[in-house]
Amino acid sequence: MTVYQHRATVTAASGATSTATLRVRGGILRQMFIVANTDTTVFRSNLVDEASLTVQNWGFHTGMLNDNAISMPAQGTYTLNITNASPDDTFKILIGVEE
Repeated sequence: MTVYQHRATVTAASGATSTATLRVRGGILRQMFIVANTDTTVFRSNLVDEASLTVQNWGFHTGMLNDNAISMPAQGTYTLNITNASPDDTFKILIGVEE
């Protein structure tokens, strides 16, 4: 089993930021982990594929999102968007794909 991990640290400006993965050969998305620098920061997040289709929407979270119950086929490049961040904050991101 091979695990591909995309790790990034991004800073929201005007409540939004994003990060793009490298090309995923093919696998199963197993974990989405987003943690704000401040545990009271409220934010939304979604995952968009290379055809600009929103394939997952996590809605509002406070401080952290850790979805490790996800099991979604993944292939290609994905963009993780963080929106509606209040206040602007720095986020650490981990996307885990089992190949």
